Amino acid sequence: MYKIFFIAAFAVLLPINNSVGHNSETAGQEIDVEEKLGEYIPLDIIFYEEDGKPVALKQLINKPTIITPVYLSCTHTCPLLLLGVAAVLGKSKMKPGKDYQILTVSFDENDSPQTAAEKKPGYLKAANMQVPEDSWRFLTGKSESINKFAGATGFKYKKEHIGFSHPVTLIFLSPDGKIVRYLYGVTFLPFEFELAVTEASKGTPVSMARKALQYCISYDPHSRRYVFNTLKIFATLIITAIISFFIYLIIKGKKGISP
Repeated sequence: MYKIFFIAAFAVLLPINNSVGHNSETAGQEIDVEEKLGEYIPLDIIFYEEDGKPVALKQLINKPTIITPVYLSCTHTCPLLLLGVAAVLGKSKMKPGKDYQILTVSFDENDSPQTAAEKKPGYLKAANMQVPEDSWRFLTGKSESINKFAGATGFKYKKEHIGFSHPVTLIFLSPDGKIVRYLYGVTFLPFEFELAVTEASKGTPVSMARKALQYCISYDPHSRRYVFNTLKIFATLIITAIISFFIYLIIKGKKGISP
């Protein structure tokens, strides 16, 4: 219990950095995520796989899916986001390809399948585990597809003189394309990653241990993080203590009047 409390407290205290600006020209511009929780992304959007073959999202999304929106020429936060994903893969008990898949989607129309193919191996290696290549795809696309995808997910970014200003987030989808959760920042704790994947797993049974964890920790849409339910836990402990005390008094009273 103390371990769970420590991890949850650490997660709450982590700084929230959900947008990155590469140029001061964007001051006053809206660079953010308009969360579309419960909405479905269009599965007919066409992107290109690393080998250059066109593919519709409906051909790929058949299990809990984690979207990582980036642009591949980025040398700042995008690599940190992808390295953060790679790091949590190695720490999580869930397995890519079995429990979930990852789609890294470029929002730069100038990114090519060749660039995606060059970038991908490094991040697979950074995961420090065996990641099936078809469980983490790097997709590129034309402006029409990118704009449609960004609008459906509420991902608001701005092209700059050099690079882009953009939010930094993971987007979790159910197997039928429903937006279930956003996680912000470039580092992720295994428990919050697994909770988000679990939420995206439509109809997946939840173990008792995970149910207990979900009771202690919930997603706060205002802070955009998982938080420890302090009041709920304290209230539960107090009620449990009161009930236990009354049961004790009843048992002791019965023993006192026994012949």
